[in-house]
Amino acid sequence: MTGATLARSAARLGAVGVRRLDLRGLLRVLGPAWVVMLADVDAPSVLTAAKAGTEFGYALLLPLVLLIPILYLVQEMTARLGVVTRLGHAELLRERYGFGWAAVAVLSMAAIDLLAYVAEFAGIVLGASILGVPAWLAVSFALVFHSLMVLTASYGRFERIALALSIALFTFVVLAFTVHPDPAAVLGGLSLAQPVGSRTYLDLVVATVGAVIMPWMLFYQQAATVDKGLRVEDLRAARVETFVGAIASELLMAAVVIAAAAAMAGSAGGVGHSLGALPAGLERLATGAPAVLIAVGMVGAGLLAAIVISLSSAWAWAELFHWPHSLNLSARRAPLFYALYLLEVVPAAAVALLARDLVTVIIDAMILNVVVLAIPLAFLVRLSGDRTVLGALANGPIRNAISWAVTLGLLAMGLWSALGTFGLAR
Repeated sequence: MTGATLARSAARLGAVGVRRLDLRGLLRVLGPAWVVMLADVDAPSVLTAAKAGTEFGYALLLPLVLLIPILYLVQEMTARLGVVTRLGHAELLRERYGFGWAAVAVLSMAAIDLLAYVAEFAGIVLGASILGVPAWLAVSFALVFHSLMVLTASYGRFERIALALSIALFTFVVLAFTVHPDPAAVLGGLSLAQPVGSRTYLDLVVATVGAVIMPWMLFYQQAATVDKGLRVEDLRAARVETFVGAIASELLMAAVVIAAAAAMAGSAGGVGHSLGALPAGLERLATGAPAVLIAVGMVGAGLLAAIVISLSSAWAWAELFHWPHSLNLSARRAPLFYALYLLEVVPAAAVALLARDLVTVIIDAMILNVVVLAIPLAFLVRLSGDRTVLGALANGPIRNAISWAVTLGLLAMGLWSALGTFGLAR
């Protein structure tokens, strides 16, 4: 699609109606936003939230609530671009700004994906180890499941399996209830009286931002919106799905914080694991039925995220080089797209088998993620405010100002925390 074609597409928007919002319409669009939002609650997110609950009790609940509108703001732009242009994020960047700038955005995503893959498989191994499943068996199962997910030549079949897998993450909500947290203490976590004087707390807040808003999310939701065949008429329902998904994502993160904080306030005994230690709040719970909930949640989170990250990466690289890249195509018709998806996680799976104590490394990576996020997010804001691309649906002055303020704010937070992490700032 050329710039002229983009302009014609934007000009047609005025003649397109938006479907009336009802349950049928919501179910029709369900998938792209929900899957990416639930995949966002991955192994690094769970470990970051558990560490926050372990060290600062319920204090991180307020930042999680404040992240809901920011997460929605970011992901709604990808949905809007997808339904209007019917192009994936990397493909649209290439058409609008050229191959070089599109490559910069894709490479920035790939940089953080390398560690993300390791973290997802490490989370799978850690969850499986709680149940006594050997690491090699857990990784082998994960690789087989990861491969089979996309070898269906049907986006619809892939999406139904991903939606079913996302249900596993709600074991964290059940876990939070089993600990019987003090309701008054939970509400206290929403107080404005936060421990902002603690550098460790502020680093965890930044790490949480990095765990909640990740570069691959931008690429996945836009490409999935296109592969699913959503149109401008579906935008209202897609926005609702994105908002509900943002709430669900932060609810799951909050559940992990609550479970870890409540465990630290109680007297449950601890257990050890071979792949480093869980943050103490979860480790105290890793016995009996709660251990099963933690294991199912960790394995489900790692599997779903590994699949979604791999798919977003394969979509992005294939879009960048104009390779066939739809899940509705067979492997024979889109060989490079499927090869990227299947092979890029294998080295990370091998590293995860040898890794030890990834919690600190993961949290540092989430801080760096906030810095890396600024590059694709800046492109996203530019595209969303471009009337040549979106016509009347482009960001207005107020939304544009808010979007740029969020982008610059996240970059400043990430740089400040990253410099401190490496001893360059105090």
